[in-house]
Amino acid sequence: MSQDSSEPAVAGAEPRYADALAELESILASLEGDAVDVDVLAVKVRRAAELVRICRTRLATARIEVESVVAELDGIEPGAG
Repeated sequence: MSQDSSEPAVAGAEPRYADALAELESILASLEGDAVDVDVLAVKVRRAAELVRICRTRLATARIEVESVVAELDGIEPGAG
């Protein structure tokens, strides 16, 4: 079951795609600034990498689900074309 965008994120769960993307954009903006604190640079880059992984996984999952639905509508097997 997918989480409705109006539902709050569960503590300890991965963020929703939109939230992960927004956080990633925020990190990017802070890294592009002149006042990057070198003490937190590695932490921010590590977090950004994790958010990229989350977004890629969510996109891949969504693509597979969409292909499956379209295949069902077309009456063909997923991945057969």
